[in-house]
Amino acid sequence: MKILLTDLPQGHSDLVRDEAVEPFALEGWFRPRGPVHLDLDADRRGEQITFRGTVRVEGEGECGRCLAPFLFALEPEILVLADRRGSDDPRDEAALEEEGSVLYHDGLELDLTGPLREAIILEVPVVQVCRPDCRGLCPQCGQDLNVGPCSCVPPRGDPRWEALKGLKSKPS
Repeated sequence: MKILLTDLPQGHSDLVRDEAVEPFALEGWFRPRGPVHLDLDADRRGEQITFRGTVRVEGEGECGRCLAPFLFALEPEILVLADRRGSDDPRDEAALEEEGSVLYHDGLELDLTGPLREAIILEVPVVQVCRPDCRGLCPQCGQDLNVGPCSCVPPRGDPRWEALKGLKSKPS
């Protein structure tokens, strides 16, 4: 997502727009549905620009407990600091840009695709669940326990632990 700096005035301005999801290459992380919605506050002071706000994208995931597909929304907050290339020592510029502290531009345009993509990917949960109280699947027959109980007999447990059932803790 490139921003023409000639369109960005000095001082505060709002940057609200929808961008196509394809340039962000999110398919390896989740299945996006619809555009990426940006709601950013841009603060330009000379050649230094600060972007603060939120990025919203909807996607489809597969529940890690019951395997059902479901829709969810990611809405990470973003903070991007940008400066014109050549304003710092070249070694410092390379180090700051590599660690993601500062994004450098050429004075004509600024590409926010990388920081926005990173913010979205970091917001994707490691284990996606359709809802917090999802009961998952029966480990024996595969019945979706959210739909109803299964007819499986619960496992007895490990007989080696039976002797511990008779023990009771004594109050101190």
